[in-house]
Order: sequence, then C-alpha cells, then structure tokens
Amino acid sequence: MRKLLRYEFSQSYLPLAVISLAFLICMLGISVIVKYNTLHTLGLGIMQFILGLCITGAVLLCFILIIWQILLIISTFGKNLFGDYGYLLFCVPMGIDTILLAKILNCFILIGASLSFFAFVGVGSLVFIANINPSVMFSVLGENIAHFFLNFNETRAFFTLYAITSIFGFTLEFLMYILLTLALLNMWRVSSFRFVVGLLLFFGIVICGNIIGALLGLGLAAFSGVNTAIAEYLNSQSVSLEMWIVYGYVVCSHLLLSGASYLLARTCIIKKLELE
Repeated sequence: MRKLLRYEFSQSYLPLAVISLAFLICMLGISVIVKYNTLHTLGLGIMQFILGLCITGAVLLCFILIIWQILLIISTFGKNLFGDYGYLLFCVPMGIDTILLAKILNCFILIGASLSFFAFVGVGSLVFIANINPSVMFSVLGENIAHFFLNFNETRAFFTLYAITSIFGFTLEFLMYILLTLALLNMWRVSSFRFVVGLLLFFGIVICGNIIGALLGLGLAAFSGVNTAIAEYLNSQSVSLEMWIVYGYVVCSHLLLSGASYLLARTCIIKKLELE
C-alpha cells in the first residue's frame, strides 16, 4: 500500500501546495506592511491597495482551501475511482480494501497537513505583527505547556482524548459518506442532474447517519440512564464511569457509521465493476 499511497500523494498534493504557498505570500505581505508601517514608503494609495489585496487574497484562499479539499475528496473517490483510471487501477494485483484505504489515508494526510500549515502561518503572522520576542514567546509557551502537563489530571486527559477522537471520527464519517454517495451514483448510472442528485443523496445519508446516532444515544440513555451529552460532564473533577460510557458510545457510533458506509460503498463498487 505504501507505493500506492505515494502515487496518490504525488497526484494530488500540488494544488494544495500552490494554495498554501499563495497564502504564505499573502500573510507575509500583510505582516511586513503592518509590522514596519510601510504605508508611506511607496505611497499611501499603493500600499493600501497592496495591503487590501493581500488581506482579500488570504481570506479567499481560506475558502478556496476548503472548496479544493472537498473537490479533492470527490475527485479521489469519483473520477479517479470510477472512471477509466479506476478500471485500470482495479486491474493491479491489489485488493479493493488496499486501494480504498490508500485513498482514504491520502485524503486524511493532505487535509490535516494543509489545515495545520494554514493555522501555523496565521498564528506566526499574528505573533510577528504583535512584535513578540521569539525567546519570550517560547519561554511563555514552554511555561504554559509545563503548567498544563503538571496540572494534567485525568479529567483534562479525558477531554483531550474525547476531542481528538471526535475530530477524527467526524472526518472519517465525512469521507465515508462522500465515498458512499459516489459509489451509489456510479452503481445507479446517474448522469442527468448528477450534482443535484448527488447533493441530495449525500444530505440524505448524513440525515440517516444522524438519526441512527441519535437512536443509539437514546437507547444507551434508556438502558444505562447515562446522559450522552458531554457538556453535562464539563465541570467534573474526576472521570466517572458515565464519562467513559459516553466516550465508548462516541467511538462505537463513529466506527459503526463509518464502517457501515464503507462496507456499503465497497459492495456497490464490487457489484458495479464485477470484481467478484
């Protein structure tokens, strides 16, 4: 799977790299102009225009990043899986699960890397503009990190684990819902109004997933008497059994919905391509 993952990455990283580079240039322009007060250096009008252009570009690039990530997922699970390339791909001596997991992992890596880069550049620019001494910043940051870990009790550990699990779970569900949507469109040979039908089908899958998750939560609450709303436990001083039950419910819910979507999509792909 490593070779396939490397190939998937090489085929899809360039647009995100260009968007990230453009965002870096815009943030550098904003930082230099604001930091060194260069509005009067080349003329107030020119510098105001450049500053406005950089700010507009940075905001637009944030929206473009999100849109392109969605298009990347659709392209990865759509044209590159069900088009001519997909038919050739399934001819290689690799199992369908290896192919699908490589595409899923590639999306995870690219989405995580691009969002992390944007966050790092944005925070770095704010630090630069605020004229914060790097040594002081790292010293304060180190003290805060040390304080956090010195006071890192089981409750903080639990909510950190819960937050990470929720982020990964929602991302995985989103990817699997798109994969299932495209697999159903391909199996049903939808060609007319494909975008509209796909959008409606996607939202239908999301609604069904939310209903199933809610029913699971209601069933858990009725069976164990545990409130599945994590907000009810934010002020807890220790991790109770109820909190671990809620965490288990969240993990099982994400795994169930993602796994069911993956298996349905896999079945559709096998049936459509007659792989068995």
